[in-house]
Amino acid sequence: MNAACQTADVAPDAAYRAELQPLEADPGRLVFLLGCQRSGTTWLHLQLARSGAFRYLTAHDVHASRMLVHNWRHGFAAASRQAFEREIAGKDRHRGIDAIPADPDTPEEYGLIIAGRADEPRYNRPDTTEATLPALRELCAKKALVEGRDRPLLLKSPPDYPGGALCLATAWPEARFVVIQRHPLRTLQSQINAWRTMVLHRNAYLSSIDAGYRTVFDDPGRRLRLGLFIHSRAGVDWLADSILRAHLDFLSLGDDWSANVLAIRYEDLCRDQVLIFTQLAAFLQVDLRAPQQPPSPRHGSISEEAREAFEARRTAFAPFLERYGYGSEPE
Repeated sequence: MNAACQTADVAPDAAYRAELQPLEADPGRLVFLLGCQRSGTTWLHLQLARSGAFRYLTAHDVHASRMLVHNWRHGFAAASRQAFEREIAGKDRHRGIDAIPADPDTPEEYGLIIAGRADEPRYNRPDTTEATLPALRELCAKKALVEGRDRPLLLKSPPDYPGGALCLATAWPEARFVVIQRHPLRTLQSQINAWRTMVLHRNAYLSSIDAGYRTVFDDPGRRLRLGLFIHSRAGVDWLADSILRAHLDFLSLGDDWSANVLAIRYEDLCRDQVLIFTQLAAFLQVDLRAPQQPPSPRHGSISEEAREAFEARRTAFAPFLERYGYGSEPE
């Protein structure tokens, strides 16, 4: 059967369960990149993926996730990738919310596959739970079957910071975790900008891979309500509270939630990528070549609304600021 003939109700990869089960137990080395949304996870993800030292989840993998093994087994993988490239060709060549190039090989988030959330954008709830863990195991097994296990599999999904962290560490005790932190005022401003940009223009690339994003734009009323909310003081407070809760919950995990954690700061990554990549190479036990692109720090102006929301929570943020060496003002 041609790949294009598969219906939405058919799960072609289910035919390969017997092959996948051993790889679910041992998918090879895993590296999870964690961090609050808009803290630099996407930039670091892209740079690590481009290094060639890792396998990683691509936008095409997300788009064709139900058929990765089927397409590979039957020789449809190249045609599937080409069809996806045609779908997004001539449209938005970036993700809209940032300058990350949008193409079939763009590194993407595993939560887009496992969370199964089409009712709303993924944000405040972890992607990895006991309910979704089997889907993540299956995804890791598919990547191992199709691509082998000679290189670590690099995985990223910001909603798992921090609610999915313990689930991930328990499921894969040998996995490595890289946690990237950023001054929360900068993170807040970046989230405000990203959410407001998202509701203004429908991005063809995001629409092709993100069901929650499509839901917003397929419902004009919902899009309008979200736009009004995210432009309001209540929306800014919601984002600030979400960032605060994520950081404090992460601190509550303690220093020994996993033995295999390296925490880095976005500011340090921008200041000296080569030094941070040297640390990452030693920690992850991989040969990392120098980053392909120079740092791209997002140090725009801070709006009054973002500053007011942060100042109202400065005392609550203090444990996080102290833990990661941040002053009252962003560097």
